[in-house]
Amino acid sequence: MTKSNSSNGTRPRPASDPSSDYMYRHKSKARFGLSTDDVWMPSPTISNEAEFRFVHCSAPGCIKSSAFSQYDSMTLRAGFDTCVTHTTLDSIEARTKNTLMAQNTVFIFYDIEVTSKMEIEQLSACAVSGQHFTTAIKTTTRRNNSPILSKFSPMVYMMVATEPRTAFENFTMWVNRMMNEHSNGTAIASDVVLIAHNGMCHDHVILLRTMMMWGITPPSWRLSDSLPIFKLVERPDPKQSSALSHLAYEYAPWFMHVQHDALSDANALRHVVMCAIPNWQLACYVFSSSFEDFSASVGLNTYKVRDPLPFPSRSA
Repeated sequence: MTKSNSSNGTRPRPASDPSSDYMYRHKSKARFGLSTDDVWMPSPTISNEAEFRFVHCSAPGCIKSSAFSQYDSMTLRAGFDTCVTHTTLDSIEARTKNTLMAQNTVFIFYDIEVTSKMEIEQLSACAVSGQHFTTAIKTTTRRNNSPILSKFSPMVYMMVATEPRTAFENFTMWVNRMMNEHSNGTAIASDVVLIAHNGMCHDHVILLRTMMMWGITPPSWRLSDSLPIFKLVERPDPKQSSALSHLAYEYAPWFMHVQHDALSDANALRHVVMCAIPNWQLACYVFSSSFEDFSASVGLNTYKVRDPLPFPSRSA
């Protein structure tokens, strides 16, 4: 998904106005809605606040940390000990030289689309071979950002959308199948690298947190972010945009990219990374961290996974 602007690679999420003309014209469709409050979500519990282990920038005088989803925290969440501002090409080169990557490493490009309430409405992924996974996910309110899902009538949407827990279980099974196919059965979960554009500050956090909310313990996948590769290495000039839409236009002009559709975004990211970045596998691995390290860097290690309440049923 394109989550960037010309300055820092991120974009604000739109908020729906209940009093807007659009919402007013769609009140007639409320009978297809879910009988729940807008902010209903199963809440995970924090087991021990003393377990917070945020990463702080090692540069003298710098107060940046991995605790907040801010632009400078990308590298801290990716395993570096410096924020984006203080991460140099020399430190990246040193990390590259010290990085060992297993031959059976499996790379998966993925993207999510979320509602204004930060619920995942669409999850899609592409393997290196082009095999893909995509699913629409039921949310407690339907305010789709996806240009594809927004065209579905309420009745069609309720038929094609999957309940969250089932969607994430299906995604996990698909990743496992790709892992076995692409490694001839030799890889384990920690050999899988999930790549998202601005993943460290957006996709990875929301995906893992939502899986935990629905009672699923995420597998020990590695988590990688393509955005700092472009912002720090490939396109360090601040005048050059690293928005996925701009990258797709420049590096994969043959691909008809549909912005904000998760499957199109995941496929665009696959084309861009594989075409634009020399030795892209190693680069993505360098800008990645283990599930355990990433979880600790953002505080998700303090969440206690528990069985959630059933997804609220729709009105009769």
